[in-house]
Amino acid sequence: MKSRTLYLKWRPSTFNEVVGQNAVVHTIQNAIAADKTVHAYLFSGPRGTGKTTVARILAKALNCVNDDLTIRPCDACEICKTVSSGRFLDLIEIDAASNNSVEDVRDLRDKINYSPGHGSYKVYIIDEVHMLSGAAFNALLKTLEEPPPHVVFVLATTELHKVPATVMSRCQSHTFRRISTNDVVGRLSEISEKENIEVEDDALHEIAKHSTGSLRDAVSLLDQVMMSEKNSVTLLGVQNIIGIASEDIVSDIVVALSKGYIDDGLILINDAVNDGVNPRELASQIVSFLRGVLLCSTGNDNLIDFSGEMISIMKECEGCLNTNQIVLMLKEFDNAVRDNLVVWHPQLSLEMAFVNSVQKSDIKVSVDRIDEIPKRDSDMLLENTSHQKDSEENNNTQSNGNLPNISDLKHSWKEIVSNSRKFHHTLPALLEWCSPVKIEDDTLQIGVKEEFAIVKLEQSEMISHIQNAIFSSTGHKFDIQLTLSDTDLDENYDGSVSDDSVVAIGIELGAKIKERSLGDNSEQIKK
Repeated sequence: MKSRTLYLKWRPSTFNEVVGQNAVVHTIQNAIAADKTVHAYLFSGPRGTGKTTVARILAKALNCVNDDLTIRPCDACEICKTVSSGRFLDLIEIDAASNNSVEDVRDLRDKINYSPGHGSYKVYIIDEVHMLSGAAFNALLKTLEEPPPHVVFVLATTELHKVPATVMSRCQSHTFRRISTNDVVGRLSEISEKENIEVEDDALHEIAKHSTGSLRDAVSLLDQVMMSEKNSVTLLGVQNIIGIASEDIVSDIVVALSKGYIDDGLILINDAVNDGVNPRELASQIVSFLRGVLLCSTGNDNLIDFSGEMISIMKECEGCLNTNQIVLMLKEFDNAVRDNLVVWHPQLSLEMAFVNSVQKSDIKVSVDRIDEIPKRDSDMLLENTSHQKDSEENNNTQSNGNLPNISDLKHSWKEIVSNSRKFHHTLPALLEWCSPVKIEDDTLQIGVKEEFAIVKLEQSEMISHIQNAIFSSTGHKFDIQLTLSDTDLDENYDGSVSDDSVVAIGIELGAKIKERSLGDNSEQIKK
């Protein structure tokens, strides 16, 4: 026998084999058992959920010759076997995407008057019926309303809203739902057992999640991975085929996001993309993880389809964010999923979403790193941050005995100013107007040349950024006191800029004064 794809080989042939559509199946089975079937059905729902399959089984049941109506289709009589093999001439499948004109419908209307050749009914399955033109729908109306007694129509569509109400009113409508992850995993496990394929449970779960409720997609992916893995399917093999990142990488990115670690987050994103992860898939995974964080914040963690370890990390991230921040992040990364079309920098949309999420959420970047999230061997971000946490504690322990003096601070001030950008993008420009003055009782007094700079720097958020910038260079966290100072900060200019001038605004945005020349009523500044 020639090789066949798994989704065709294991396509359900009876109602009992249909997965995840109990409501639809039971309704049709009861109608067949009571001999109360209708002349037109409308099946709607996402792709790969069993619409065409159930339509074929219905055609088989209507023509089955078994005397017991409750077990139709019996899948044993000659007609059932003929339908299963695709040789039943009274089952006509029409693709509305390529046969959507008025002429096609008129041709169909002329042929339906002929009696069935083998069975009791001629069954017309019109797939993707929403693709018919408006004129074609109008030509079909009368036939749908009063077809010959030996004809049954089954219309299938993935976009019910495009089907005219006049057509819907002439059909018995059935809605097919997305198949649950557990049902998909169960079916995949059954198929893999019959095919003698060794499959990891985590691999089946990953395939089921990626299929998003489409059993056909899940079986097709299993078939593809089976070929690449030589009859042994592993989680890593599935991830490589799909182009997705591991849960550990996704959780690391969201941890960095929740803490405001832009540098760590961008490194993780770029490393993942460079390792072959599809940026769109990665954005989708981040959205799924953030959804879990949102559900944790509302107390609905029972709705999350992740492992217990991942749910623990979600709860830790949720503790760092409020609901508004989580929703904003979800919107940013959802847009990245939709807008990821920049082929020359495929990770750009992800990077923009990450940076925008941190800045728009107004997350305060802290020197402290996460030390309570469960540790994993592969979790490099948490391991590194935990190491930094230990290092900070050691520095704090030694700080009383080795307190930096004012000379040390003045000597390293330029380095502190330069490194402060990673805590806030305007901090280096503002600190250019500052200079350390003295240290008293663990309090660092900083002289500020201009009052407008003090107004900006004395905000609690900026004070925290200054403390973190100094700590990153000295290992000691000072209390900060800002004072207005008349001391020149640079021998090349006096630094006098009014707080409402364009220059002051430029300084806040990152500009630096290189040269100043004074005229009678004007001043010239070169940048």
